[in-house]
Amino acid sequence: MTSTTQPSRQESDPGSLFERLMVLNCEALTAAHDDTAYHVLAAALHEVYTRPNAHQRALVQRSAEADSAGIGRDAPAYQHSTSSAAAHGHKSIFMLLARQAHAKIQLAHLVPQKDKPKS
Repeated sequence: MTSTTQPSRQESDPGSLFERLMVLNCEALTAAHDDTAYHVLAAALHEVYTRPNAHQRALVQRSAEADSAGIGRDAPAYQHSTSSAAAHGHKSIFMLLARQAHAKIQLAHLVPQKDKPKS
């Protein structure tokens, strides 16, 4: 049974879901729920995966970089902070997410060229 208060799949605006995820990322970070902030930001990147929106992907990249910097400043002992991850020979998951968003931006620029006829 479906609720009458929820929009149908056809009525839902996919852009608004991205926006809500970005707001949830900020809320989670403000509440020091760093793991949740990461996963919500990863969900935001996944949400724009099928749409060629470089602006939204760049927003995820900048947010991941800013989240990483803020966590490094405010919670350096957090297991996924840049310094803590580096101490264990790893990269921060936030910086990996930023890199993933950047790669998706770069790949989006290559796809149209792949379909061009060779001269």
